[in-house]
Amino acid sequence: MKHSIEEHQGYRHVGHVLGVDLDMTAVVGPVLRRAVAAGEPVVVACPEAVAAAVLATLEGVGDVFVAPTDPLDDRPPAALAAIADLVDARAPGEGRRLHLVTGPGGPHTDPAVWMQTEALLNHVLAERPVDHICLLGPVGTTGTEVDSPVDADAVVLATHPWLLTGAGTVRNPGFRDPAELLREVQRASVPDPLEDTEPTLSMVDLEDLRALRRALTRVLAESSLSEDAAQDFVLAIDEVTSNASEHGIPPVDVRLWCTPERLLCAVTDRGAAFDDPLIGYGPAHGDMAVGGMGLWLARRSVDSLTAAPADDSGDGCTVRLVVHA
Repeated sequence: MKHSIEEHQGYRHVGHVLGVDLDMTAVVGPVLRRAVAAGEPVVVACPEAVAAAVLATLEGVGDVFVAPTDPLDDRPPAALAAIADLVDARAPGEGRRLHLVTGPGGPHTDPAVWMQTEALLNHVLAERPVDHICLLGPVGTTGTEVDSPVDADAVVLATHPWLLTGAGTVRNPGFRDPAELLREVQRASVPDPLEDTEPTLSMVDLEDLRALRRALTRVLAESSLSEDAAQDFVLAIDEVTSNASEHGIPPVDVRLWCTPERLLCAVTDRGAAFDDPLIGYGPAHGDMAVGGMGLWLARRSVDSLTAAPADDSGDGCTVRLVVHA
């Protein structure tokens, strides 16, 4: 049976590729004007020039709220929380939908990080009554200044179940399951090249978490991280190591690599590697810490957190935490 976007009652994640002139009159404008005419609120969280172009399509009428974009550009867990808070704060009454417009990311946006956020929105906001139009940069221009294993243009097809085109809003045949997509991104980053070098700190068969925290604090004080960033990194490592000690199988090994550009910590135990990249990002409603409080706290404190089997045989689990200095 064929389903239209109107029949999809939860979160509707719609991608629209902009032209180089940012003209949204013919495609985006009619959608937003219909929302305004129906008395439904519109929230715009875009860079200034893009926001102005969006507002111009509404001809100065309607219930429109312009939100700051800084929180949306944060690490994926923080950006997801900011978007969820924004949606919940502007939620319309029963039977109405919120219309959210965001994007696009700038040329320095890391495509891998951006794709992670876009994929996870389908999970975190799944049940919210939101029509979310993601404005995407012209194909061939997105993320071109960032070295990344992810094809930025593929983000358009991979992370949006719907596409807004000149023919209207249509199903996207290239949409991929968020968990499947995130697993692929994780596999592309494992193992980390730093692991072929001598670690800055190595604690094998760890038994004393207090000793680990002291050692990390001492080493990171000499790193390129700020004091606050170093404290956040210690917190993230502590949470992951505590999880490994409590839920994994000993021994637990912790290794840390520090360079001027980035820092990597690998926490390994002999238990089974968890294979759900959505853990720690929360359910569609309620406390986003549900599903892994420790991982939620850790994810908010680092730029990347991935889990994989500790070796080629599949034995053990290694959680890698990365912070870009």
